[in-house]
Amino acid sequence: MEEIIMQSLGIVFQPMLFVTLLGSVFLGILVGAAPGLTSTIAIGLLVPITFTMSKYSAFVAMCGIYCGSIYGGSITAILMNVPGTPTAAVTAIEGWPMTQKGEGGTALGLATYSSSLGGMFSCVVLVFLSLKLAAVATLFAGPEYFSLCLLAMVVVFTLSCQSFVKGILATAFGVLLSTVGLDLVSPFPRFTFGIQELAIGIPEVPATIGLLCVAEAFRMISRPPSSSGVERNITGIISAYKYLPKHWFNLLRSSVIGSIIGILPGLGATMASFMAYGEAKRSSKHPEEFCNGSKEGLIASESANNAVTGGALIPMLTLGIPGDSNTLMMMSAMLIQGLVPGPALFHEQLDLVYVIFFAMILSNILILVFGLFLSTMIGKLAMMADNRYLMPAVLLLSIVGPSISYGHIYYFWLTIAFGFIGYFLEKGGFPVLSVAMALILGPIMEKSLRSALMLPNAGIAMFFSRPFSMVFLVTAIIFLIYNLRREFKSRRCCS
Repeated sequence: MEEIIMQSLGIVFQPMLFVTLLGSVFLGILVGAAPGLTSTIAIGLLVPITFTMSKYSAFVAMCGIYCGSIYGGSITAILMNVPGTPTAAVTAIEGWPMTQKGEGGTALGLATYSSSLGGMFSCVVLVFLSLKLAAVATLFAGPEYFSLCLLAMVVVFTLSCQSFVKGILATAFGVLLSTVGLDLVSPFPRFTFGIQELAIGIPEVPATIGLLCVAEAFRMISRPPSSSGVERNITGIISAYKYLPKHWFNLLRSSVIGSIIGILPGLGATMASFMAYGEAKRSSKHPEEFCNGSKEGLIASESANNAVTGGALIPMLTLGIPGDSNTLMMMSAMLIQGLVPGPALFHEQLDLVYVIFFAMILSNILILVFGLFLSTMIGKLAMMADNRYLMPAVLLLSIVGPSISYGHIYYFWLTIAFGFIGYFLEKGGFPVLSVAMALILGPIMEKSLRSALMLPNAGIAMFFSRPFSMVFLVTAIIFLIYNLRREFKSRRCCS
């Protein structure tokens, strides 16, 4: 084990890989700070490029962009009341009033310290929990994987959409799309409509980039550019650490909330930020300060949303279930590299796993360095971007990338098609993430179900007689019942 750790450290600190990490963290912060550009878009644009990169370079770059972009949204949220990413919306509630009161530097400093510490806390959780969970996951067979995938889908569509019906319809649509192609057992084409290319199924990369990146670019093109200027005299960034000891419990609690939310599939950093902020306000001795420049609220928001990063990687690496849209993209890149996430990864590619661990830890340390010394400059650069010109470029790269990577024009049109699907689904109030998650997990579910039905004494009772499978199914049923009750209550109130 020690040999693997030292080998992984040596890989990360190779000059080219470390420069890659530096550049990706800086680029991630810049992307996060730019209104309209999200971490999902940035990682999505990077995914096709991973064809030409080594597995170490690819995941070092994605880890840097992932961590950096989550933090970057706080810069423009604090300085201009323009959240660079949805995850920074809560940060703007407290950060902007602090800037108006002349405490913009303190707000930036608190956001930087909280983001870095929250992210590093989640990395500790990632390292220790991933190794233990991977060991447990080796005991999983077909019934466990089927039940786990079912639970993941249920959690995603019940918690990511206000409408239960729309959530389940979006998930069912994703599962239907996952069945396109040749049957897993017999070479019988399913839903190919005579299109030869569809016989191989719908590849994850063009589909997820289309649903999550291209659709988002379509929505962003029409939005007006931001034109606020950054305050030039921002002081007190570095000295903001003096406020942290007073709020250490809030920081720790919010980091725990963020890590837990990250582990649960589909919730993401925005949910973590709101939940931590709400808990901080509920338990605060000075709730009247909230929405008026509360340091407690700012610390809670930033520590929670950055703690999601490590937590979201845990189910992706150990179980092959993405924690959010960003890890969904990273999982696609992993499949491109010929790697299958899950327990086997910890046996066959343990050096890569530790490279990801160290890349995440170093990314959060670099966030601290860049944030303390370059945050105002990054804010100025980010606000120079005009969405009217930036988004068409992002759109072009998103569409062209998969077709170049796969070497066929078919994937160009497939990415466009899924872009329109994602765009219209979002406009109709359907959760796009549910479609993407079901598209990825559908084949795993089908394969697991078929292998489960080949076991001795196969039947419905088998799924409830095995402990892990039973826990997953019971949890899924609880989620369904709870949300069905919520749906009926909301309809009664409306009628």
